[in-house]
Amino acid sequence: MSEGKEAKSDPVRATLTDAAYRLITEEGIEALTVRRLAQEAGTSTMAVYSRFGSISAVASEVSERAFVDFGAALTVAGTTDDPLADLMCQGLAYLRFATANPLLYTLMFQYTSKEWATSHRKSLLQEGSPTDSVSGRAAFTAMAETVRRASPADTDETALLIHAGVVWSTVHGLAMLSIAGHLGGAHDLVARSGLVTLAAGYGVARAEAEAAFARAEKRME
Repeated sequence: MSEGKEAKSDPVRATLTDAAYRLITEEGIEALTVRRLAQEAGTSTMAVYSRFGSISAVASEVSERAFVDFGAALTVAGTTDDPLADLMCQGLAYLRFATANPLLYTLMFQYTSKEWATSHRKSLLQEGSPTDSVSGRAAFTAMAETVRRASPADTDETALLIHAGVVWSTVHGLAMLSIAGHLGGAHDLVARSGLVTLAAGYGVARAEAEAAFARAEKRME
């Protein structure tokens, strides 16, 4: 049985997961302890152990749920016949999710435990995705498919994966710098320049890339 189905069939597990998600979103992973979680969920510490086994397993389930929400955010602008603008929309949606949920986003990409270990991190070129996490793979695939639509039809699979990896890495770097406060009031300008330059680097005329960004920005208002 999947974790999602387990949560639905076990209301205590669902309550614990909801409380953990809220705690991490508002206060960060440091706030997530067995005692604090039990208190927030109105249950016992034994309930945490009997449902999850450890607090790190709770954090792992929160991370999986966060990737579901992240994937949904990446597709909120929809799919149109303007794939370059669609990709720009995803870049903007990515940055908005990360900067609106900095503590949750940090958990998603930096947390490591025995339950969320190297088994969840895969070779992009060998596996076609940087993770075998179901929700993480779905989020990456959403962006990779948009990269595919925005690329020339004769682009081979390896090149597409590398391009998707470059897009992901670029936007992730912008997100982490913003979360750390290093971009200050320049966040929007850097994001625009980064996405436009990235498109231009893959052969799109800069004026076309600028226009696509403007269309994406308007769609995301």
